[in-house]
Amino acid sequence: MQIHILTLLFFFQSLAACQQDQGKNQAVTASLAFLSTPGNQQCSQKALPTAANVVFQSVDGGQTWQDVSNGLPDNIAVGRVYADGSEIYLASEGGLYHRSTALVAPVWDKEAFLGEKITNIFPGQSGLYVSSYGNGFFKSIPTTGIWTPMHHALEDKTVRTILDVPNGAIFVGCESGIYKSSDGGNSWKQVYAEGGVNSLAVSGDVLICGIYGGLLRSTDGGEHWDSVLSGHGSAFGTKRIEGGFITVTDGGAWQEGKPNRLCTSTDEGKNWQRIDTGLPLVRDIYDIAQAGKYLFCSTDAGISRSSDGGKTWELMRPRSDEKEMFHLAVSGQMVFAVMVFGC
Repeated sequence: MQIHILTLLFFFQSLAACQQDQGKNQAVTASLAFLSTPGNQQCSQKALPTAANVVFQSVDGGQTWQDVSNGLPDNIAVGRVYADGSEIYLASEGGLYHRSTALVAPVWDKEAFLGEKITNIFPGQSGLYVSSYGNGFFKSIPTTGIWTPMHHALEDKTVRTILDVPNGAIFVGCESGIYKSSDGGNSWKQVYAEGGVNSLAVSGDVLICGIYGGLLRSTDGGEHWDSVLSGHGSAFGTKRIEGGFITVTDGGAWQEGKPNRLCTSTDEGKNWQRIDTGLPLVRDIYDIAQAGKYLFCSTDAGISRSSDGGKTWELMRPRSDEKEMFHLAVSGQMVFAVMVFGC
């Protein structure tokens, strides 16, 4: 029976991939797990135009940057980027793309999410997660090419962030709060219901959560949450870095045009200090990442680097266009800067 199901899945994936008008493919929400299909298997004999100035790669600490966009669709609209030890992944309006970070010449493959819009990518204890805002989220089964839906029992499908922890619990942040599953996504319990959640990070027994009103902290497995950073407005991009946590806030009054702030904690999220005063004069901070001894920060001035934990900053790649908005990903000492659309 399983062989017949897989055969039918391969048939429908091949049929969908060979449509002459791919823009009219309708999204399909499957109740079964489904297989990915290499995106570079073209059904047309014509070479399609490819993207440029979307994905940049630096292997020398941000001194120089190489465009590695070739092979992506020329109209790709990337929302987020993630890199691990061997691959880089792009979440886009048209699906999930990935390539090996070891290849000199970039070769991009597309995961066949049956038309699903992919909004973000997250690492897991045993495989990647991807979210599709409004539709839920999926988990990869390593080495199989299979992605399985995790959201059937989840009340709120507006998934903005995903975190699983070593004890097996899974947390998702949605517009209505934080949900926790202790049984692999078969059931969910809402553990925070005071507003929208956009980022989650963990270090040991400490969980940190970025919300529209600041930062939350939990030390009891996410059952209860306390405010640890208020008065700074919405906190986003919250991450674990060497020696602590880091987050971006909107300054407390986005509507008034106040600049973003970059804050870090070295005491497990109890106290937070600003480290943005040395950044080139900016209003917007888009993303932060750590590569070895360096912190990288993407702002409306460009991409800056700090080698002393944010005390001082050096502008490494000035922004060449006012529309440039880069998100960052790190694989070892390799840094990727990806042009994204929207927040």
